[in-house]
Amino acid sequence: MKIELLYIRDCPNRLPTVQTVKDILRESGLRLDIAETEIGNAAQAAKLSFLGSPTVRVDGEDVEPGAVEAKDYGVSCRSYLVNGRRQGTPDPEWIRQAIRGAHAK
Repeated sequence: MKIELLYIRDCPNRLPTVQTVKDILRESGLRLDIAETEIGNAAQAAKLSFLGSPTVRVDGEDVEPGAVEAKDYGVSCRSYLVNGRRQGTPDPEWIRQAIRGAHAK
């Protein structure tokens, strides 16, 4: 299983997201390996299908349900709609479900 965190420099939501991913890996008894990639320009954002910072992917799939249809790539912050509210980090349950699904394969 490969877990990636893509982010932009000075993203205030990067470290809280890293901590959430590590906590979920720890509770699942899995290694705390996260590949972090800083996105520095629009070309890199487009090449990596980067939807904003922070982005969490498990085995190449964005943890946010429905994100596969999004095409708003760019060097920007990202917000997530979680339980009817916008926030700067993905729902921990999305991350948990993605990790469980990948681990079960």
